[in-house]
Amino acid sequence: MSNRSVSRSSVGGSGRYAVGANRYALFAVLFAGKALDAVSTVTVLSLRDDVYESMWLTRTLMAELGMVTGVSVTVVIAVGGVMMFAESGEVVARAAPEEWAPDDYPPAFRVITYCSAGAWYGFLGLHNFSLLF
Repeated sequence: MSNRSVSRSSVGGSGRYAVGANRYALFAVLFAGKALDAVSTVTVLSLRDDVYESMWLTRTLMAELGMVTGVSVTVVIAVGGVMMFAESGEVVARAAPEEWAPDDYPPAFRVITYCSAGAWYGFLGLHNFSLLF
């Protein structure tokens, strides 16, 4: 069985997954989702007293550094962590035997990781805003 049947258009320069060819676009997707989460966190915590931050790290950073600075540091940590994880597909493809990783594994893993994390953070941001209603 060969992994060569996957077309380059699914992770390359054309087609509906063309965003995978550009790391800046992937970063923008990730950052937009996390920024929505961060803005919604600060907004909701500023407007409601009966809501608290559930993430220990974010809660601790906000207590130590202030609300906006703590959330900003959390954004840097989260985005940096996702970026490192997304780029680890290249390491896996090089370390694994040839038949274990498809040829397009690193860019496909990168696209899926950046986009799914961006979507998840965006969902969390929308959920946070829903707490205002």
